[in-house]
Amino acid sequence: MIIAPGNPLTSIGPILSIKGIRKELSKSKKKVVVVSPIIGNTAISGPATKYMEAAGMEVSVYGLAKMYSEVASHMVIDSSDRLLTRKIENLDMKVYETKIKMKDKKDEEALASFILKQVHV
Repeated sequence: MIIAPGNPLTSIGPILSIKGIRKELSKSKKKVVVVSPIIGNTAISGPATKYMEAAGMEVSVYGLAKMYSEVASHMVIDSSDRLLTRKIENLDMKVYETKIKMKDKKDEEALASFILKQVHV
């Protein structure tokens, strides 16, 4: 299962708050991959940065990893965030680094191909 790079609080959070879904993802977390919607300390698009700050979350791929660590064991982050890889791995998550910003169809296909070829769940 892949958790898309949506807003972690307004798009993904409500889904994860459903007890049955969270429980099933937790049981299958070795097969769950999160694609980060954050590069550096900024959301790729939308208000995720503001919402994460308001919720007291660290706005970074590490802050995101802490949120998802109970339900996922793999995380795809932007190569520019590689300095946080070790910190995320300490949450018992395998990290994959690549270009995650999708500006066009070619970028979308490249990211999808990377996930299918590199992320082994």
